[in-house]
Amino acid sequence: MSLTARLLTLLAVIYFVAGCSTPPPAPPSPHASRGAPSAAMIPPADVLTVSPHKIVGRIVAVDTARGFAFVSLTATTPAAALADGGELIVRSDDLTETGRLRTSSYTRGRTLGAQIISGQPKMGDEVVFHD
Repeated sequence: MSLTARLLTLLAVIYFVAGCSTPPPAPPSPHASRGAPSAAMIPPADVLTVSPHKIVGRIVAVDTARGFAFVSLTATTPAAALADGGELIVRSDDLTETGRLRTSSYTRGRTLGAQIISGQPKMGDEVVFHD
């Protein structure tokens, strides 16, 4: 065997043995790659609670002169939210309450007619039901 072949074989053995003797690298944290907060910053699971507000839909039209608003309903609107005479909360995108509605029996397809009982709801405001 030539001197070059012997040296290459010896070099390969040295790298192989050295690679086996070093400990494997520590696995990365599952949050490290996404830039998420460290485990010390994540609150315990029992601190998080389910919101009592269920989304009903969005305001699509407002008749302030007559005190009515029309709500486009979501596909997951709770049945309790549609009960005649029930109260709904209207809020802006930053979750500031802008008004309250009283539901009526007027429902056409996915549209609900409601009476404005307080505030000044605007088109596009979110409508929620307090469970």
